[in-house]
Amino acid sequence: MKKLGAIALVTLLGLTLPSSPAAAHPAGAEHHPDLQTLKPSELRITRTCGYFVFNCKRYLRFSNIVGNYGHGRLEMRPQNNGNTGKTAAYQRIYSHDATGRWYLAREQYVGDFAFHTAHNHWHFEGFANYSLVTANAADNAITGATRRNSQKTTFCVIDTNKLPVTLEHGGSQTYTRCGQNDMTGLSVGWGDRYGWDLAGQEIDLNGISDGFYWLVSSADFQRRLVETNETNNCAAAKIEIRGSSVYDRGHRIPC
Repeated sequence: MKKLGAIALVTLLGLTLPSSPAAAHPAGAEHHPDLQTLKPSELRITRTCGYFVFNCKRYLRFSNIVGNYGHGRLEMRPQNNGNTGKTAAYQRIYSHDATGRWYLAREQYVGDFAFHTAHNHWHFEGFANYSLVTANAADNAITGATRRNSQKTTFCVIDTNKLPVTLEHGGSQTYTRCGQNDMTGLSVGWGDRYGWDLAGQEIDLNGISDGFYWLVSSADFQRRLVETNETNNCAAAKIEIRGSSVYDRGHRIPC
């Protein structure tokens, strides 16, 4: 089960903040979210062994935060279809009038929700992706070959951590549940954290040799959601893998 936290962990974890918050947006205009990924953190390598000790696998585990630095909230409405058995996701886009009264401007289909057995709640499909990309000690460009992708790209998108920034429409925690009929999303100035110990927060290192890599985290990697900026959704940590240890060697935000 995903844990909620009222206080942001970005300072405690020594994370690097992404690009500057969005400037003021006029009344009457659509107010879009701006998803930005913080640098993957709390890196570690774990081993899972079978019945025989020599039958072990290594996994790179890490924590990840996606924050909303935009003009407006990210909100997704579930719509169940009894005929197909699927739950569609509709992004609700808001605006406000000159008095500050918010209203629904429009909504559009952006994907589907699916039940995630390991987390025991509903996830929005295709929200984020993790990749391990070949690097070297000196290079600061992410140009290597992708060696491994994560298996989990579905996420329960809710407000878990308040971001340490001041934003025009920042507010209180709103989205806290991921039931089949719950509105999910990210309020302005809030982040969605997945801790290293949760199911799916790993990349299989079986067959991956020691060396330098980029651990790349990309939000809305399929570009389904309406956002202010689609070019700042990615953050990468340069890591060095040595046996059962992993070392943080830098980062790029955005990728």
